[in-house]
Amino acid sequence: MFNLGGFVKVAFVGKGGSGKTTLSSLFIRHLAAEGVPVVAIDADINQHLGVALGMSEEEAAGVPALGAHLT
Repeated sequence: MFNLGGFVKVAFVGKGGSGKTTLSSLFIRHLAAEGVPVVAIDADINQHLGVALGMSEEEAAGVPALGAHLT
């Protein structure tokens, strides 16, 4: 269905509680089901994308935050 022919960057932005994590996880799952390689980055201060994609709470808690290595 998708022929992206290269790299495409998609961002879901909006105010808190607008459904960004839910929408992005559904979009990621759809692309992956179509065989499209996906790299998902959760840059939200409250990171829940891993859980929305099927990680356990413990697995998701073990993933370092985006800026965790910055001083």
